[in-house]
Amino acid sequence: MKLPSVPPGSALAESSRPSMPQPRRRSYALSAGSALVLLVVVSCAERENVFLEQPDGPPIGFVDPDAGGADVQQVDANAPNLLLCPGTECPAPYTTCPETPSHVCGTNLMNDPQNCGGCGVSCNSFVDGLKMAGSCVNGECAYVCVVDVGSGDGPLLFRDCNNVLDDGCEVDVYHDAENCGTCGHRCAPGVRCIGGQCGCSIGKIDCNGKCVDPRFDDNNCKTCGNACEVPAGACTNMPPNTVYGCADAECGRLKCQGSYQDCNGDLSSGCASDGCETDTTDRNNCGGCGIQCLPGQECSYDDSGQLGCRDACGKDGRVKCGGSCRDLLTDRFNCGMCGLGCEGRANEVSACKKGLCVTECRPGFADCNGDRSDGCEVDVNSDPSNCGACGHECDLAAGQPCIEGKCLMVECEPGGETK
Repeated sequence: MKLPSVPPGSALAESSRPSMPQPRRRSYALSAGSALVLLVVVSCAERENVFLEQPDGPPIGFVDPDAGGADVQQVDANAPNLLLCPGTECPAPYTTCPETPSHVCGTNLMNDPQNCGGCGVSCNSFVDGLKMAGSCVNGECAYVCVVDVGSGDGPLLFRDCNNVLDDGCEVDVYHDAENCGTCGHRCAPGVRCIGGQCGCSIGKIDCNGKCVDPRFDDNNCKTCGNACEVPAGACTNMPPNTVYGCADAECGRLKCQGSYQDCNGDLSSGCASDGCETDTTDRNNCGGCGIQCLPGQECSYDDSGQLGCRDACGKDGRVKCGGSCRDLLTDRFNCGMCGLGCEGRANEVSACKKGLCVTECRPGFADCNGDRSDGCEVDVNSDPSNCGACGHECDLAAGQPCIEGKCLMVECEPGGETK
């Protein structure tokens, strides 16, 4: 039965209006088409108020025909009507920062490192030159020390050992002998801190802050700085797979190159030698002379680059790629064939599934233009033209923002305007 509309100001409307305090404005982020379970739904565009007379008996209920006539939800007809209008004012902690490219209300002051707690408050401006990285946590900047890739001396690991924020992370614990590996760990007098450890391991020596093996290092043969050169009387025709260098802490010696070894031990015969004749990637000399793989095994590298005898790749459905076994069905760097890598574009995550490269949009992003070249170009969490999904528009004319993938709605008074 269609209920009659009661004109505002009529006696029936006044007698039916429930006595209630002035409603407070509340914000709701609702997607278009969301269903509100209300006794009466009043559009903000309709400048009318509709009220019902409360019949005698129990409260009105909505009946689900598939539930055997049982009441699904009881609704109190005397409850105030909830009226919603498109909102335009940013609810805290969201705002629009003029110097930050984003949609209306697209900045969250609680977690944006460029606008932390307020527009223009950057957590990164303080950390320049201090070996620190800044992040925004609950509207306040938080700082952590960083790892620097460094140069030829290896990575640099910084720590704040004096607990003074103003000078940042002032100590590199990979190379500081007073704070080696961790704050306060001192090396013995005259001992360097190399890679976070005091001194070098057994068999190696410290040459200008780098641990080397003086038995085989061509630039530090026997002692630091003793670089080997091609000796006088060098072979006109070099034995196969050999080079002159440091061997047994002596320069000018023939030595093997790459994965080859002198398994018959005749390098000492010099130019008359047959060189380094054995390839240690062979299953009969796997990783060393005379190391034989068992039947069904092959000589291959593991993921860490170590050579050894392992079950044949085909035994578990994998394929040998570059000396190691790879699953062409799931390996993102060898997808469907050796060497074929899967690449992701902007805001995409790539993967290999069943031997085919597939890409998925990162959470909160979507490919709305169907153009693979620019990846997932739309932030559906804040784009009012694509709010929550491609093509889902908020009220653009009213300036309704998209917040966390939902168009902003606010509670308003009967007959109220957009808030």
